[in-house]
Amino acid sequence: MKILTIGDLCADLVVPIRELPLRPGKHQLANGCMFVAGGTSNTIIVAARLGLKTSAIGAVGDDWLGKMVLQQLRDENVSVKYVQSVTGASTTVSIELVDTNAQHVFVGALGKGTAVGLSTDQDTILAGVKAVFCTSYALASHSLFSCSGSLDILKYAHKCAVPTFFDLGPAAFSIDKDIVEQAIKASTVVLTTMEEIIAWTGSSDKTQATDEILGIGTEIVVIKCGSEGCIIVSSEEEIILDGFEVTVRDTAGAGDAFAGAFIYGYLSKYSLAESGTIANATGAITVTRVGTGPYVPQRAEIFDLLESNGVTLGG
Repeated sequence: MKILTIGDLCADLVVPIRELPLRPGKHQLANGCMFVAGGTSNTIIVAARLGLKTSAIGAVGDDWLGKMVLQQLRDENVSVKYVQSVTGASTTVSIELVDTNAQHVFVGALGKGTAVGLSTDQDTILAGVKAVFCTSYALASHSLFSCSGSLDILKYAHKCAVPTFFDLGPAAFSIDKDIVEQAIKASTVVLTTMEEIIAWTGSSDKTQATDEILGIGTEIVVIKCGSEGCIIVSSEEEIILDGFEVTVRDTAGAGDAFAGAFIYGYLSKYSLAESGTIANATGAITVTRVGTGPYVPQRAEIFDLLESNGVTLGG
């Protein structure tokens, strides 16, 4: 089974420090630092480690950061055949400062360069693909890979009856609402957080918010609730799943990893509840360590956590 992710390929600079907030004149020494693949890379690496064939489409700058992102994806057996290195462009980088209390802050530097579109036709790109994943970041106007191209692939995949997954994400609040609605309408599953779905819909509660998202056209809404687990809502049922108790070190990338694991469960024919449980376990392991990209969980870790908590999967 093959998954295709669209856009949102960036580099993360992760810097562990003693404490936040930073204060003028109060200097600190970082406990090391790491440059790693970030954004949707976290999602696709988890999917690859769980056994899915994986392919990314998008663009990075032709700088050393872009080369680093592509190499880390290749190291995970992710196909980057359709990822373009844009001449003269810079790769988006997200700088994360994370302290010993698992508090973090992000400072972003958007990539700069001329946006590129599809390098080949959509039928070729989607050949053999069983699921497509896209985030709101891929639909932002600053993306090096054309935001219209990202939306076109998502919509075409949906038209071809390929299961599509859209993560609402923070960028949804800086994009034209009609574009986000088109993405939701072209999605089988919408992933979000409680804060995002309430704020984006302007609803007063979860039920009203999920009803609005389902009314736009998606089949399933998955609400990521951090340590509390997740809630899965469709027109037929609502499933509430508890999270796993772990020691939190860094929450960055947990939602991305959750998405990759949920897609794996969905494609592997696990029930929605089982898919959510696998995703919860993946997110839980992710927060126990500092770092994204190559630091996301391995398959054995995920299933060991499930087994140690007495979780039996049907499949």
